[in-house]
Amino acid sequence: MDGVFAFLKPPGITSHDAVGICRRLLHEKRIGHSGTLDPLAYGVLPIFVGRATRLIEYTGHETKTYVAEGQFGFSTDTEDSTGHILTSVTSIDAEPTAQELAHVLSTFIGEQMQRPSKYSAIKINGKRAYELARAGEEFVLPERPITIYDCKLLAYKYPFFTIRVHCSSGTYIRALIRDIANAVGIPATMTQLARTQVGTMRIADAVTAEELAVSGEAFLQPVDTALQHMPAVRLSEKERLALLQGKQLRLPLLAADEVVSGQLYRAYGERGFMGIAKGIDGALKAEKNIFLE
Repeated sequence: MDGVFAFLKPPGITSHDAVGICRRLLHEKRIGHSGTLDPLAYGVLPIFVGRATRLIEYTGHETKTYVAEGQFGFSTDTEDSTGHILTSVTSIDAEPTAQELAHVLSTFIGEQMQRPSKYSAIKINGKRAYELARAGEEFVLPERPITIYDCKLLAYKYPFFTIRVHCSSGTYIRALIRDIANAVGIPATMTQLARTQVGTMRIADAVTAEELAVSGEAFLQPVDTALQHMPAVRLSEKERLALLQGKQLRLPLLAADEVVSGQLYRAYGERGFMGIAKGIDGALKAEKNIFLE
């Protein structure tokens, strides 16, 4: 049993819990996920089954789309509604208009540096940031580069607002709402979060636990579904065997395009998807021998 699918993670469970559910329903031990979702969040969680688990480390870099609800009036230590209130306001001089809020959102579009939430899974000296935060330790996470491709206001009635964000991997929506609140000048926190798309996986196609219990592996998609962000290269049988033997290939790939050093490619043989190859000094080489033929 090999393949990938989009699991519809419900709110209230961890991504690890979701993997456990899939293991029980599919009766398969080799299952993993990419792109962790917080317990509060729901939506698309990419699940990898069987030999597809070998490819998890090459995923997670796809763009993602979220729909999030925020609430003005208070901030919390976790930057979402599950945390302890740090600041709150009972009255303000004037509620921001929808036009003003939409303008603030537009200023966040583009490349930028973002400081992740302290209650995140980022590791500091071998420990998760949220573990240090819960222990009361003081620390500051460094800013990281992210890209916001689009940020739209979907609904607004003070103090609640709903936004849709299309962003790069590594973007923390809780932190984005924190920064939006700072720009508006009123504390706010995230109250709901849905991930509606990861790469080509959409929430409309995501599988619930109930559906998985009934149809099981019928929902599995081909292994290479999760690698659509990589360019593809097709090889002859002779070239396939050369790669499997650890040789470097120099060949006219991708029409007139050159092999880009450091670029990962989806490699296909005469029998279909083989695995991942990497460009090295203008040639192709098997990447960690993750070949499925």
